[in-house]
Amino acid sequence: MFRKFITFMVLLFTVTLLVYPNVSQAEELNNKPETDLSEETYNQLIENEIVDKKISYETWLIINNEDKFNEFDSEIPVPNELIQIEENMTSNIQTFSTGPTLNKGDILVSNGTSSFGLTGHAGIAISSTQVLHISGAKNSKPLVITTKQWQDRYGIVQGQKDGRTHTNVYRVGSRTNAIRAANWAKINYQNKNYSYSISMNLPSKNPTYCSKIVWQAYDSISAVKKPTTLIATPYGLPGYFKTNQNLKGVGII
Repeated sequence: MFRKFITFMVLLFTVTLLVYPNVSQAEELNNKPETDLSEETYNQLIENEIVDKKISYETWLIINNEDKFNEFDSEIPVPNELIQIEENMTSNIQTFSTGPTLNKGDILVSNGTSSFGLTGHAGIAISSTQVLHISGAKNSKPLVITTKQWQDRYGIVQGQKDGRTHTNVYRVGSRTNAIRAANWAKINYQNKNYSYSISMNLPSKNPTYCSKIVWQAYDSISAVKKPTTLIATPYGLPGYFKTNQNLKGVGII
């Protein structure tokens, strides 16, 4: 009887890990890019004008490999705390410790690949309940979605399904700067009929891509440095911020 009980408990524990993978397990997988980096894919992206033809295959490989999702963990650690959002969370997610609420201007970086031609995804909170981003899907435009929608697609809800996806949330030290950056993003991108494409033209708004929007928003207040490749990558965003911005990780979504 005791042996059967032990066997049952081991089986239950194994099933639990498979069904409800935690963030630590996801971190073991989050550096494995889902982006197809073959030359064939690159040529298709060039042909479809998703990647600018001025970007060589070698440069494209660099921007997809030089930054890792948890590269800045030692200098900008992200607490394993779930950012509070207004919508009700599922019971599975409630097992995480509760962190602060999402603030306007917060930077969201996901290891769930969404943007075509780039590894990872990024967005900027324009309120405590809304995130502005561009997905990279065919004919995609800049779009505002709810924080719950982001969580379901690019955050811990999706991570409960695939065992890898979650979003790190970063915040600058000045609330004023965060609000100014968010307002810039909202004014310049919300409801704009801009197309998606990756180029080395950082100042342009059309076309654009996910992490470029975030970079531009904070560049508008001189808070970030220019990427050496002239392409702002999702995973590279934390490293672009100037030290006087006191960027910190505040939690996960």
